[in-house]
Amino acid sequence: MAKTSPNSPDTAAPAKGRRGRAPKDPATPKRSAQLREAFVLTRQRDNRLVPALLLAFVVVLGVFLLIGFLIGPLIPYIVFGVIAGVLAAFIIFGRRARVAMYSEIEGQPGAAAAVISSLRGDWRLTPNVAITRNQDVVHRVVGKPGIILVGEGSTDRLNALITDQQKRIARVASGTPVTVILVGNEPGQVKLGKLERKMTRLPRTFKGVTVDQIEGRMRALGGLNIPIPKGPMPKGVRMPKGVRPPR
Repeated sequence: MAKTSPNSPDTAAPAKGRRGRAPKDPATPKRSAQLREAFVLTRQRDNRLVPALLLAFVVVLGVFLLIGFLIGPLIPYIVFGVIAGVLAAFIIFGRRARVAMYSEIEGQPGAAAAVISSLRGDWRLTPNVAITRNQDVVHRVVGKPGIILVGEGSTDRLNALITDQQKRIARVASGTPVTVILVGNEPGQVKLGKLERKMTRLPRTFKGVTVDQIEGRMRALGGLNIPIPKGPMPKGVRMPKGVRPPR
């Protein structure tokens, strides 16, 4: 029987790129394409985007030019000014793109979950753990601050859902701090655009290992066993009959 050569096609390892890395998926969009798409979408919703970016670049570059004229030499300050101006424009673009995104999804059930899922850091999100036919939704988040219940909708209708979730959490994770955040435009609620700041400013009480333990206990509670989108729901969609908050 003929031996198979190590270099034969049958035993050849998958092709890899430089430094032994696997080739990139051609279906994955490039970062430049993502930035271009984000810029187009943001400009459609923000007429002042381009003037704001140009203003940020010109102001920062002008500051560096002024410093260069005063203390010299000028050329290095021009180079650093261009770099700093581009960086300032990127920062302004990121902020305005985020605001445009918030304004696009604000008022849709699931918008808060979309914001939380984009947060940096260790946030374990379980969306739609409770919901009413009026699309009042409660999401559960586990993180270093403990357990956070994030509600979207009417405060009056959310109170019953939040109370039920607190009782359920107390049965499996008694003593773990539970923070309640209601998102919306009613009095006492946190606006969607300020949810990120609210979440990131919560006190860090636990370390990663403890967060894993809390998350493990929360798995026993699960979520709703119905097909609910994890992101913002389409406007006007009502919950099917028979759906009730979990007990």
